Amino acid sequence: MKQLLLAVAVSCSFFACPKEAPASDLGGSDGEKMDTIASKLEEYRTRTELECSETCSIKGKVCGLSGTACDIAGKHADRGDFQERCVASQEDCARFSESCSTCSK
Repeated sequence: MKQLLLAVAVSCSFFACPKEAPASDLGGSDGEKMDTIASKLEEYRTRTELECSETCSIKGKVCGLSGTACDIAGKHADRGDFQERCVASQEDCARFSESCSTCSK
């Protein structure tokens, strides 16, 4: 009986919280990936009234997306729009990092 309850609890935990796909799992062309990253960053930027734990959690996602955007931009040095998106994403990462660092732990 205990094993059955444990198995049910474990299987339910897999469905409890949806997981976001890592930024490195973005599909499509590099242009499509950059568009997806820009959309996600915009979504995070527009969130208001976040608690410290949420800000710090989002910081990791924003900085991860920034890293991916800059990796793509690095492969396309001739694309000014990609370079601009890299810089903008780094600024987003810096803003979330600063907000997280000012939270009382």
